[in-house]
Amino acid sequence: MIPEVGHYALILGFAFALLGGIVPVVGLLQKDSYLIRYAWPLSYGAFLFITAAIGLLGYSFAVDDFSVAYIAHHSNSQLPLFFKLAAVWGGHEGSFLFWLFSLSGWAAAVAYCCRDRDERFIARVLVTLAILTAVFSLFLLLVSNPFLRQFPVPVEGRDLNPMLQDVGLIFHPPMLYLGYVGFAVSFAFAVAVLTSRDTSIPWTQWSRPWAVSAWVFLTGGIALGSWWAYYELGWGGWWFWDPVENASLMPWLTGTALMHSLIITEQRKALTSWTLLLAIFTFSLSLLGTFIVRSGVLTSVHAFAVDPTRGVTLLAILGALLIISLTLFAVNGGRFSLPAKFGFNSKEATFLAGNSLFAVATLTVLLGTFYPMIFQVLGLGNISVGAPYFNALFVPMSFVLFMFMGLGVLIRWRRATTDELITRSLAPVSVSIVLGVALSVLFERGINVTICLSFITALWVSLTALQAFYMRYTVSKGKRLVGTSLKSLAMVVAHCGVAVTIIGAALVSHYSVEVSNKMGPGDVLTLGEYEFTYRETELIIGPNYTAEQANIEVSKADRFEAMIQPQRRHYTVRTMNMSEPGIKWYWNGDIYITLAEKLDRTDYAVRIQYKPYVRWLWIGSIMMMLGGTMALISRYKVRVAQRRESKLQSPATIMIWK
Repeated sequence: MIPEVGHYALILGFAFALLGGIVPVVGLLQKDSYLIRYAWPLSYGAFLFITAAIGLLGYSFAVDDFSVAYIAHHSNSQLPLFFKLAAVWGGHEGSFLFWLFSLSGWAAAVAYCCRDRDERFIARVLVTLAILTAVFSLFLLLVSNPFLRQFPVPVEGRDLNPMLQDVGLIFHPPMLYLGYVGFAVSFAFAVAVLTSRDTSIPWTQWSRPWAVSAWVFLTGGIALGSWWAYYELGWGGWWFWDPVENASLMPWLTGTALMHSLIITEQRKALTSWTLLLAIFTFSLSLLGTFIVRSGVLTSVHAFAVDPTRGVTLLAILGALLIISLTLFAVNGGRFSLPAKFGFNSKEATFLAGNSLFAVATLTVLLGTFYPMIFQVLGLGNISVGAPYFNALFVPMSFVLFMFMGLGVLIRWRRATTDELITRSLAPVSVSIVLGVALSVLFERGINVTICLSFITALWVSLTALQAFYMRYTVSKGKRLVGTSLKSLAMVVAHCGVAVTIIGAALVSHYSVEVSNKMGPGDVLTLGEYEFTYRETELIIGPNYTAEQANIEVSKADRFEAMIQPQRRHYTVRTMNMSEPGIKWYWNGDIYITLAEKLDRTDYAVRIQYKPYVRWLWIGSIMMMLGGTMALISRYKVRVAQRRESKLQSPATIMIWK
């Protein structure tokens, strides 16, 4: 009975979303404020019923209702409870339900947070989100319904994919989906702007916090996915240029450009067309990522499904969305194509250059991801595009982009003189070059161009951010500017996070070492200054698996360092073998041991790797997320201060004081 209630809740969610996309439109056309205001309760209603649907699906997982086909395919009675609940989004149908839940949640959040803003404009935003919610609800009901029953009812479920039986599954997909879907809000604001005649509305000021929020979630989702793949898949890498990894990277690149473009449009009324197009394409790329994961057109370890029907439907939705939104831009976007009012030496110009590089980098990743498929469809044979292509094109562009990132925070708006630009950048450039070369010599015992350039770039990005913060602090010292200091500090934290990530990526890519050998009890292996002694093999019984665990002692200079315990697991229901690596981490690197195939009665193939500074990648990501969160808090503080000031200046308050 519970699955049927969940199914009906999903239908009601669709009904509320459909009405939310129709009733306010009628009100807008008839200039009826009463009908326009229905956008708010209908958004809340759609969110309420879709939340009920996903909650009831989670309950069905918890009680092992294997009469539901989706649960039978992705759960098992022996699966721990927290994995059963995480399995809600562990397959195609459930993950898309969470995707829809996220979309309705963002819509409800916009309705609540923007309830005191221009009614007609926000109603347009909510209508766009309601239409998207209705379309994807219908897709879920007709093509990917997670509540479908099956008969006869199996005694036991097939179990969750062993690769997904990890704490990373609990946090990684939700954060990724919240990031993907969050950019629907920016898309909805763009559509509202293109369908509204009122050009005086401060839509960039209202839209920017939502873009930053989505970017923070997407950054966290990508970082968690990288960390999860690193410690779960057993290969020891952090980025594979996999199609699904690329699918999340592309909207992140355009989303980063969108955040910076919104700054220019908000403060200087420039690059409005750029901002609108970036909002459209960022959400479109999020949908493209959804299509890649669920269509089977590209092979990936992360892919959910290989159902062509679902893929074609999603592709049709993406095509319709692009056609409609770009048509709106072609018809109404001319109002925002204003002549440039800034010089070459200006903050606007550096932001424009940075956004152009973000766009080119996105196109590079898009081409590398889909070129093999296009090549095959045209009957030209099979071709593989791997890491050499992406590294050869993406990495050099990144270094140029980081150069503009540093310039962008130092240079003034509108126009700066060459002398002023040289004066402001001389100190960070000099210190970056001197320290970068010194650090490169320290690590390499010589000069390695890639490592040296990475250090110089990281120092340049962080030092320019610190100098810009110092300059703003000295200018605003003595002035009470609410949120200004926190906003500037947010920029410093985010840019320093980028610098930390650059260093981590460069060092782990260049200095990783490994050794592979046959090992059994009593065998000793050396890697660098570490010595590894295989002590014994233990048999472990888990909740739904059995495992052979190697106890490997690590010593350095005859001193005990750690006992690392990699496992070789066998999942009986799925009849799959999985390697669970053993990791000992330090601030400056990880010792990473993988237990591979069993070669004879006592010996295994063992792979030992040392990954220097690998955790700096995720520390940098956390710093970027923290910077984005601090920027949101500064916005909130400014808004609270504005509300307080407006209340103090209201006629009623003045009369009370009198």
